[in-house]
Amino acid sequence: MKPNTRILDYIALVQDGVLTVDDAPQDIKAEVTKWVRYFAGIKDDSMVKDPESTTPAPQPEKKPDTTAFLAKKVTD
Repeated sequence: MKPNTRILDYIALVQDGVLTVDDAPQDIKAEVTKWVRYFAGIKDDSMVKDPESTTPAPQPEKKPDTTAFLAKKVTD
């Protein structure tokens, strides 16, 4: 079954971060939750948790010291 316009409006507000699913009216909260999970790509009913990733976290970039020229003294 497709979501109606009212449910889609609440889904958009949840996805934009304006509301949470708990802010949806009680009569459509279950449907909003179902469709938010569907559009987020969540396929099971477990808690949302990041799976153990094989890609390492990005490391901060090592930048060369751009202020080294300020330390040089001009002796003329």
